[in-house]
Amino acid sequence: MAQALHVINGDTLNKKVGSPEGGVALFLKLGLSDRRILEHLFLSAYSRYPNENERVTMLSALEKARLGNADAHRQALEDMVWAMLTSKEFLFSH
Repeated sequence: MAQALHVINGDTLNKKVGSPEGGVALFLKLGLSDRRILEHLFLSAYSRYPNENERVTMLSALEKARLGNADAHRQALEDMVWAMLTSKEFLFSH
């Protein structure tokens, strides 16, 4: 139980997700499209591509965040990574 709570609420995961040397920062530096980033995240976390519903929902959220500013878009990507890494699908598969 303590391990699960640490993963969900602890600084370790949050610091890694938001790191300037992390995956999200690299994707943004490379100028990858949201679709490519999403595919990479799903393949990395779940070893599968997103289904149509996941793709539409997440790309829509990223598009809305992009309209705000670069920080909002980056934060939305970091939130997605965090949500994926704390999901039941990830926790029970890894």
